Amino acid sequence: MGYSKMLAFCFFVSLFFISYAQTNCSDFQFHDKSYDSCSNLHTLNSFIHWNIDQSSRTVEIAFRRSENVHGRWLAWAINPTSTGMVGSQAFVALQHSDGTLEAYTSPINTYGTMLEKGDLSLRVYDVSAQNINGEIIIFAKFEIPTNGSTVVNHVWQEGPLQDNKPRIHDLSGDNVKSFGTLDFHSGETMATKVKSSSRSKLKIAHGIINGVSWGMLMPLGVVLARLRYLPLTDPIWFHLHIYCQILAYLLGITGGSLGFVLGRQSSGVKIKHTSHRYIGGALLGLATLQVLARWLRPKPDHKYRIYWNFYHWFTGYATIILGIINCFKGFQMMDVGIWKNAYIGFLASLGFVAVVLEVLRWILKAKKDTEESTVGA
Repeated sequence: MGYSKMLAFCFFVSLFFISYAQTNCSDFQFHDKSYDSCSNLHTLNSFIHWNIDQSSRTVEIAFRRSENVHGRWLAWAINPTSTGMVGSQAFVALQHSDGTLEAYTSPINTYGTMLEKGDLSLRVYDVSAQNINGEIIIFAKFEIPTNGSTVVNHVWQEGPLQDNKPRIHDLSGDNVKSFGTLDFHSGETMATKVKSSSRSKLKIAHGIINGVSWGMLMPLGVVLARLRYLPLTDPIWFHLHIYCQILAYLLGITGGSLGFVLGRQSSGVKIKHTSHRYIGGALLGLATLQVLARWLRPKPDHKYRIYWNFYHWFTGYATIILGIINCFKGFQMMDVGIWKNAYIGFLASLGFVAVVLEVLRWILKAKKDTEESTVGA
């Protein structure tokens, strides 16, 4: 019994040291290289190793992730001009479907980049990639910018491959936090605080306005219309319904315009979220048809009123369904789980109110039918 306990103890100790080696950059063993300095980066399970020649300002780096990146690309970059993605001078590595490795340089000039090959503004002496223990590692040798400092802004990233070509990375979670500063001399790394750029503010405004319009006011307007079955609510229910829908439509136009601007700013995001964009366009089209139908509505006793009612019902509920779907797509893109849960709570509450109103409608209808049959008798 004591022998088996000792074996179990040794097993767990070995697991601890293996795990520690995977998360401590200094314990990683390269095949034919050694590095004086290294740093554990704060996102994407990534590590940077380097040597620096102060006199020539030449740096040799090895960048790796402690995960198998088969079917994905890997990149590490220096940004000489800012702290973000645009302006970065990137070293990229990927493994093709046939197992061959490719490493190259790519200047990033737009958010919609597909990491095309190109020369960097840095003087590059070498770039290559190796597969060591299942990890794809980027090796590069280059000259850091001649601004008198060994501190650089750096960015690291990973994403999927399609037909052996890089595609846009995730736009949430760690993938939007993978940048900071690195001091090649002291070895200090710092995460850069994410600043609220004009584009991020635009994205937030787009999400809030469209969430309120398509996701909340439009369904609320439908529920308000069910008040017409209650006594003493005519014509109050009609005005509440109309004003709610018109406000939703005006906000929807505003939010849609912001979405169009966001799409123009980043073709890469537009490619990845095509369905969100198309649904948004369909919503604007359906809502516009609803507004136009307001002035084409026949009188209640007109022979074509039944067709108008069907048209109004179909376009209305199609707008509601697509609006809710697009809201959830937006939550997924923005990675805002708390607001998604709050929205689910709102829909559940609204649905409960709609059910209660429907039950009251049938109770009142049954009561009215009973009274009419009694009078008739």
